[in-house]
Amino acid sequence: MKKTVFLFALVVALAWACEPTPDSMKLLDQLVVQTHYDTEVNFTDYATYSISTDTIGFISNANPNDTILTEHDTPGYPRPVLTQVGTNLNKVGYTRVEKNANPDLGINVYVVNDYNLFQQVVYPSYYYPSYYGYYGSYYNYPYITTYAQNTGALVVEIVDLKNIGADKKVRVLWTAYMGDVYSTINLVQQSLDAVDQAFHQSPYIGR
Repeated sequence: MKKTVFLFALVVALAWACEPTPDSMKLLDQLVVQTHYDTEVNFTDYATYSISTDTIGFISNANPNDTILTEHDTPGYPRPVLTQVGTNLNKVGYTRVEKNANPDLGINVYVVNDYNLFQQVVYPSYYYPSYYGYYGSYYNYPYITTYAQNTGALVVEIVDLKNIGADKKVRVLWTAYMGDVYSTINLVQQSLDAVDQAFHQSPYIGR
């Protein structure tokens, strides 16, 4: 199975060239969008799709028992994102149907959260302070620093439900990764923009 990867940062590189150091707010202003697809598939062979209306998946190493995000968990996020995915699919000619209507394509939308806690032992070196003209050698005792890193990506998958194999396994035709959703300035709008960009850089999707 052949796959092609596209990577697009929703920040104009030419604008950076005019600034020696990019504004940190600009780095948080847009999500990085990465898409993969199976080059052996013909997307025009599919006509219908099914997608959830108000629930997206949630995969986290910090909360392994929490597997979904609803409007109750993150008000105003799941439904707009799911709607935007559906809007893009409708634009390229696909028709949304219910899950029990044997859709050709299944759409998975979920957030992957990676939480890491780091500890580091720091061994300071010798230093030589001066007090009133007297010099002495002092040694700092080692100490431990602790910091956390919390990152997350919004993921959209298009899955082939039309050609399910005898082993009941499904084939992922297209995947979009958009992140980091945990360091965004405007989570909802930036996620919607990222979804649009994912489809924009995937012109092969459609009827």
